[in-house]
Amino acid sequence: MKTLIIEKIEPKIIGELVTVGRILGETPDLLAIGQGEIPGTFNRAFQCRETIAANLVDSLAELIQKNAYQVILLSATTLGSEIAGRLGARLKAPVLSEVIEVKPDMTVKRPVYGGKAVAEYKIPEGHVILTIRRKYFEPALLEGTSAAEALTIENPSITLLSEDQIQTQGVRLEDAEIIVSGGRGMGDSGNFEILREMAGLLNAAVGASRGAVDEGWVPQTMQVGQTGNIVAPAVYFAVGISGASQHLAGIANAKCVVAVNKDEEANIFKRARFGIVSDYRNFIPVLIRALREEQ
Repeated sequence: MKTLIIEKIEPKIIGELVTVGRILGETPDLLAIGQGEIPGTFNRAFQCRETIAANLVDSLAELIQKNAYQVILLSATTLGSEIAGRLGARLKAPVLSEVIEVKPDMTVKRPVYGGKAVAEYKIPEGHVILTIRRKYFEPALLEGTSAAEALTIENPSITLLSEDQIQTQGVRLEDAEIIVSGGRGMGDSGNFEILREMAGLLNAAVGASRGAVDEGWVPQTMQVGQTGNIVAPAVYFAVGISGASQHLAGIANAKCVVAVNKDEEANIFKRARFGIVSDYRNFIPVLIRALREEQ
């Protein structure tokens, strides 16, 4: 099926979408959003600097119809989800979100009920729009760069007045091989310092559950879960995290989960490979000392 990727210029994300496109057929075409070189070699590549979904939809719909694209692939990010919904309405096309598995026979799977079950769908003929969950597909190797045709946006309806860039320190959550996350069980914002100390020794990223974010202890950019960052580290430390289904959905692809919780009935232990029933104030300092001794 003729496929188009729509994504910001993020090589790892584009690589994941290329992998999905190749499962469905040949290497897809690409519409790159943002400035910079287009990573990878594509038969056709388009580029647009506009990043506001509402301004993009009309031009995207025209491009898709003109080139007879049948499958539209986006990542299941905030921008991807915003574009997918509007584009689906504009094209009168079905939208399947948070896809985690794709087969050559055009069947796909996605989690439902907060990750408690997985549903399988058969993609119909005609336009279909898929948002792909991060970290579920190995990114294709993108070699070289591609020249791009400019996609012009006519009469944008929304004007961006200002934009704040949030700088994150250390390893990014989505790229981290080790993540140390804290939940409401941490007690307050100051107690996250012990997790940052531990993360520094492990070259790890620091994350949080939605509960800790809702308490205002850490910024939303640190949230791990279905409504936050979807992660797939080699090791995931869940410290003071109860294990709500939305959080478990966000760490479904973690290879090894280590849970530290004083409540032996906490749901997180059902997902953990290693479980420590203890107050983190007793366990984490011991672990930090052991890590320091090994350095």
